[in-house]
Amino acid sequence: MLARLLAALSVLAAIVIPAPANAVAAPAASMPAPPMGWASWNSFAAQINYNVIKTQADALVSTGMAKAGYQYVNIDEGWWQGTRDSAGNITVDPKDWPGGMSAIAAYIHSKGLKAGIYTDAGKNGCGYYYPTGRPAAPGSGSEGHYLQDMTQFERWGFDYVKVDWCGGNAEHLDPATAYRSIATAIRTATATTGHGLVLSICDWGDNAPWNWGPGTGTLWRTSQDIVYWGQNASFARVLGNFDQAQHPTAEHTGYYNDPDMLVAGMTGLSDDQARTHLSLWAMSGAPLLAGNNLVTTNTSTAQILTNPEVIAVDQDPRELQGVQVAQAGSGLQVYGKVLSGSGRRAVLLLNRTSTTATMTVHWSDLGLAGGSAAVRNLWTRRDLGTFTGAYSTSVPAGSSVLLSVSGTEGPSSTYHASGGVFAGVRAAANGIAVATISYTGGGSTATLQVDGQTPTAVNFPAAASGSVSVEVSLTKGSNTLTVTGATGLTSAAIMQLPAQS
Repeated sequence: MLARLLAALSVLAAIVIPAPANAVAAPAASMPAPPMGWASWNSFAAQINYNVIKTQADALVSTGMAKAGYQYVNIDEGWWQGTRDSAGNITVDPKDWPGGMSAIAAYIHSKGLKAGIYTDAGKNGCGYYYPTGRPAAPGSGSEGHYLQDMTQFERWGFDYVKVDWCGGNAEHLDPATAYRSIATAIRTATATTGHGLVLSICDWGDNAPWNWGPGTGTLWRTSQDIVYWGQNASFARVLGNFDQAQHPTAEHTGYYNDPDMLVAGMTGLSDDQARTHLSLWAMSGAPLLAGNNLVTTNTSTAQILTNPEVIAVDQDPRELQGVQVAQAGSGLQVYGKVLSGSGRRAVLLLNRTSTTATMTVHWSDLGLAGGSAAVRNLWTRRDLGTFTGAYSTSVPAGSSVLLSVSGTEGPSSTYHASGGVFAGVRAAANGIAVATISYTGGGSTATLQVDGQTPTAVNFPAAASGSVSVEVSLTKGSNTLTVTGATGLTSAAIMQLPAQS
C-alpha cells in the first residue's frame, strides 16, 4: 500500500495544470542586464593611451550616452606591451599611462562610469600575432598569471575584463578549461579585494561558448570581429554576426550571447542601417558596447544610440533572446521577443531583400491570444493603434521595422516540481518555449537540462518569492526539465513559441 501511495503522489506532482491567460507568476528576480558602454578597439585598435581613453570617457558623458545607460569604458588590446616586474606584476609605459592603469580607472570612475580592461587566455595576446598600430608584443597574455593578473586588475579598480583567445588558440588550449580557470581566479581575487570583475569571453564563437559560457562568464563572443582595423563598417557583417548569435537557450539570468561591439556611427553604415543594427542587438538582448569615436559622434548617431525605447528592449529584465517566429518568404523574417510583464512583446520585421515588401506579424506567432493588441513603432516613438489578430506594414528593402505589441497572453501550462524535476512537459511541435520557473529562497546557480540536451547554468537570486525565465528547446510530445542544485522550486509555466529555423 505504501509503495502504491508514493507512486500516486509522484504522478500527482507532475500533473499539468492549464494556466489561465495572463496568469501571474512570482515576481521576476533581479539580475545584471547586458553590459552597456564603449570599447576602444573598433576606432583605435592598439593606438590607445591615457588621453585617448580620457577624451572618450568625457564624450560618453557629453553625448548623453552615459545618461542613457552606457556605463563601461573598456580599454581593449594595445594598453600593455607584455612587460612584467621581477615579481611578475604587469607594468606599463608611464608615457602612455601616467600614474599607471589605476589612474585611468580612477578617472573613469570620477565620471560616474565603470572601467574595463583586456588580456588574453594564452601567453601571448592578439597584439603579438596581429600587430595593429604597435610593434608585436610577446608575453602580453595572462596564462600562468591568471590569479595574479585578475587580482591586479581589481586592485587597479577595473570592473570588467575581456579575455581574448589569440594566444589560447595558438597554443591549442582547451577553451572551457582555460576560461573556467580564469573565472575561478576572478572569484578568488574578489574574495581578497572585495571588488569583482565582469568576465567577457572572447573565443569568437569558435568553440561553442554558448554551451559552457553560462556560469563561467557574463558574456561570450559568438562570432569573429564585426569590423577589422582600418576597414569600414559592413552591414553584411552586421547581419552575419547577428545570425551567428542565435543561441536562445543559453541566454538568460545574467548570461549573454555577444555578437561583438556596435559599429553605428562608423564609416560604411548609413543611419537606417545603424537603426537596424541597434534593433537586431536589442532583440538579441546583446551587450551594447559602442565602438565609434565618440568625440566625433554626430547628432543622428547619438540619437540612434540613445533611443530609450530601443534600449529598454535590450535591457528588459526578463533577459530573453528574441527568436524568429515567422518567415513571410525568402529574406522576410519576423522576430519576437518575450518581455517582462504580461502580454508584452518586441517585434522586428526584417526585410533582407532588395525590394520593399509588406510584412505581417500575427499575434499567434508571438504566443499572444488572438484578440486586440496595441502596436507602437519604437524608432518613431509613435503609437500606431490597436489591431485585431495581426499587424501589417511596408518595410523598405534592406531595412526593418521595430515594434512593441501589448496584448493578452496566450495559453500556457503549469507544471509542479518533484525533487527539481518537471516531468511530462508537453509540446505540440518541436521548437522554443519560455519556461518561467517560480521558487522560494534561491541564492544559487543551478544546472538546467532538458532531456539529453546540453545543460545550462541558471541563476536563482535570493528572494522570498521569485521567478526566472529561460528559453528551452522542446521536442514534440513529452519532455523532462531537470534542475540540479536549486531548492525551493515550486512550478514552471511553459509557453511555447512557433520558432522558425
